Amino acid sequence: MSNFKPEDYNAVSPYLLMLDAHKLIDFVERVFGGRIKRRVDRPDGKILHAEVKLYDSIIMFAEATADYPPVPVLLHVYVANVDAIYNKALEYGCEGLEEPQRKDGQLDRRGMFKDFAGNKWSIATQQQTE
Repeated sequence: MSNFKPEDYNAVSPYLLMLDAHKLIDFVERVFGGRIKRRVDRPDGKILHAEVKLYDSIIMFAEATADYPPVPVLLHVYVANVDAIYNKALEYGCEGLEEPQRKDGQLDRRGMFKDFAGNKWSIATQQQTE
């Protein structure tokens, strides 16, 4: 069966529940260059369900409710330039947790920051061996 999911979606997508979920759209567009694919609002204007495309992946998210409270997560994202993305995140107002660095024995240069909703973003760029 080849059409069990949308063509440009991965089989597994993270689903984030957060307060001020609408901010995630702006955050992903500004920091990562992602784009909104779908958004369904509740009658009060808050997000019932939305999807953003980030490189080759889809992140799904919604406004938290009493029945579905916010759940901060840790996401790992490979990016073309870990330093540039880290700096954009800090300019956006994210909290820096670990400046990008390459640790001994690793191929990735990694950094980490926390967004407005308490989600942690581990970002990395794989580098050639020396």
